[in-house]
Amino acid sequence: MCEKTRDKVKKVALSLFAKNGYDVTSIEQIATGVGIKKSSLYAFITSKEALFWEIYEDCESQYSDYMEQLLKDSENMLPSERLYYLFKHYLIFPTHLPLEETMIVRTFWIRIMYFPPNVVKDRLLARALKNEMRLGEKYKEIIQDGMRQGIIREAPLEDMVLSYYSLRQGLYALMIVFMSDLLEEQKLDHIERSWHIFWLGIKGD
Repeated sequence: MCEKTRDKVKKVALSLFAKNGYDVTSIEQIATGVGIKKSSLYAFITSKEALFWEIYEDCESQYSDYMEQLLKDSENMLPSERLYYLFKHYLIFPTHLPLEETMIVRTFWIRIMYFPPNVVKDRLLARALKNEMRLGEKYKEIIQDGMRQGIIREAPLEDMVLSYYSLRQGLYALMIVFMSDLLEEQKLDHIERSWHIFWLGIKGD
């Protein structure tokens, strides 16, 4: 029962952090959402900040494992195919959760990355940057391999990676805010058409 209650605490807190933000969410609101008293909540958490980090680490671990698997699955692809594969599957990140809960997780990521709470801002951004820089090195290797093969045109590597990230994150935000009600095939069509235009700009002669 305790483990089930703890899972519910995390689930409720995640939803409140995603919808209302970390600062607005109170311990009282979390306890009410769980259906227990505020004093009872401390049997499951030490503080709101500690609860936030536990939720963040769960999401971070799921994301890291997923991206590592994508990199492994695409090892034998051409650089052009591999970049698109990573791009597409980042945007359609699957989970075992129902759609509503999946959207809550995605909204949580958007909120904490674009509007990080001041109390955790420095640590959060430093940690996220470290993880993305590690992933960014993989992208650089793929792009460099494409340049060597003449598949990708010569250009400053940092500019290439920045452009890749800009398109990926921009489309991700659009899909969360304005395209959440689209059918899966419609989302895939937007992904493919956006990539096609981007690829025309970076492909080799």
